[in-house]
Amino acid sequence: MDKKKVCCWDLEGPISVLDFAAEIGRMLQNKEELKLRDYDMGEFFFMISQYDDYLIDIPGVKEELGIPEYQPGDTLRLMAPMYVACFSDIELINLAKANFGILPGIRELMAILEKDWELFVISTSYTQFAYQVTKELKIPQDHVYCTELPIEDLKSDVSNIDQSVDYLVKTIFHQYLEHDKNLEKVIDDLNAFFWSDQHSDYLKIMNQVKVRGGERKELAVEKISQRTETPISSMIAIGDSITDINMLERLNIEGGIAVSFNGNRFSLKNANIALTTPNGLGILPLFENYDDIWNFIEKWNNDFNNFKSNPKKIPDNLISKVCKNHLIYYDFVPDIKSLKNRSTKALNSIIEEQEKMRKLVRGWAGNLG
Repeated sequence: MDKKKVCCWDLEGPISVLDFAAEIGRMLQNKEELKLRDYDMGEFFFMISQYDDYLIDIPGVKEELGIPEYQPGDTLRLMAPMYVACFSDIELINLAKANFGILPGIRELMAILEKDWELFVISTSYTQFAYQVTKELKIPQDHVYCTELPIEDLKSDVSNIDQSVDYLVKTIFHQYLEHDKNLEKVIDDLNAFFWSDQHSDYLKIMNQVKVRGGERKELAVEKISQRTETPISSMIAIGDSITDINMLERLNIEGGIAVSFNGNRFSLKNANIALTTPNGLGILPLFENYDDIWNFIEKWNNDFNNFKSNPKKIPDNLISKVCKNHLIYYDFVPDIKSLKNRSTKALNSIIEEQEKMRKLVRGWAGNLG
């Protein structure tokens, strides 16, 4: 039996349209424990997500604050104490089971890929969500690298966080809203809250959570490479956001295939292929043409204008009959572009296309970094 090829997937975006942490963040408004009913906690999560982008995107900020270990996606770390206070493990698991948010076409895609590919998921998602979605797709749990949130173990310290939450939400977030959602107006306050007083119970809980984002995703790629005895240069990685930048950049540098899947400016600048699609099966042509992928993409784009509005017009020599039939059934054609040697103008155009599809497919979550 031939050895399977290896691919590494981000979960939220390429597989599930949900951002689970954002969804449960919105629910905090209706939980009695922290008395936040008067506050739009979805908007609060968006503020914290923007703050996460700021910490990663602005050179020197992490070093200035003394937090060089901070990674993209640590939003889930900053929010964790509130989740520990308001939810139980079983409650989060049941919420995940109630809505996997699986992107159309992904179930069919995974069933096709598992014959020739070893599928891994590397996600910032909490285990309570990641394990349920991947189980639904028959991806083994030991093939899932994600974020542990041991709620029951952390509950003992949560009783003393009310004052911290009140200041964070009722003072800092209130000021953010008062200044027309201008993050710059509360940057100093957020920096002081999260990084100055490391003795509060809020921060003690927060600092026990290690989010699988940024460099920790890259480390997972290294482990998978060793585990499967597959060089990184032979792997495919699929991501869509700031949490994927190290994973995508690593594959890009080593000559692997790094796909920005309905991504944003963060993922696109670190990938070597942009896939814009409303359906998970849009990536199937890349897997089918793995052995000659750059020539395939060139041929695809040379003829793209002739079939971009009608999958029936895709030449039979470009993709398999099975793939073509799926595209015809769902009535869409993916936009596949190489990101190699793109001008700034061309790259910005692709970013615009991807972010438009990202918001269309993912809704509110598509606005997050």
